[in-house]
Amino acid sequence: MKDDFFKNLLQENNGLIIENIPGFLWTPVRTKPRQEKKFVEYCSSNSMKYYLPLRKNVKRYQRRTVEFYIPMFSGYVFCLLNHELYQKVLLSNRIVYRLQMNEKSERDLIKELLGIQMFEKLALESEIIVRPELVTGSRISVKSGPLRGMSGIVEKRKAKTMITINVEMLGQSVSTEIDIEDVQLDD
Repeated sequence: MKDDFFKNLLQENNGLIIENIPGFLWTPVRTKPRQEKKFVEYCSSNSMKYYLPLRKNVKRYQRRTVEFYIPMFSGYVFCLLNHELYQKVLLSNRIVYRLQMNEKSERDLIKELLGIQMFEKLALESEIIVRPELVTGSRISVKSGPLRGMSGIVEKRKAKTMITINVEMLGQSVSTEIDIEDVQLDD
């Protein structure tokens, strides 16, 4: 069953030690869409060290609630690679690219991954939500509330966001504060 795989992976992640190993670099690898599980299986069968952060997702239907685990960062798996292992990874035919790393960027990544591991442990008890960073100037859409369906631009970001909605036809715009939970980032 799909969820059993992710539960086992979650247990492995809790025991995973993410540290610098000479001759190797922790590297973010971008997978093809919805290929994280197959890529992790490939890495496992080829004795490669990897980390796929997971989070609990809860879906509520009319009469029942279903909990399952999904990748925390859709499309990304973190692998411990050198040049030879990267060539092996390419043979999986499941990746799009990798981010270029050096020793300094790897140190920063390891710190971030250790923080992500702490979040992942938190995800065992409660649901966490991963969102793209909303910065000033980002285009967003309102997904709930009275402004649902409208789109605009983030003006400032605190507990509430100032959203500006442009009425291009009139050459005018209106601004209001809206709860951050009610918006989503446009691509």
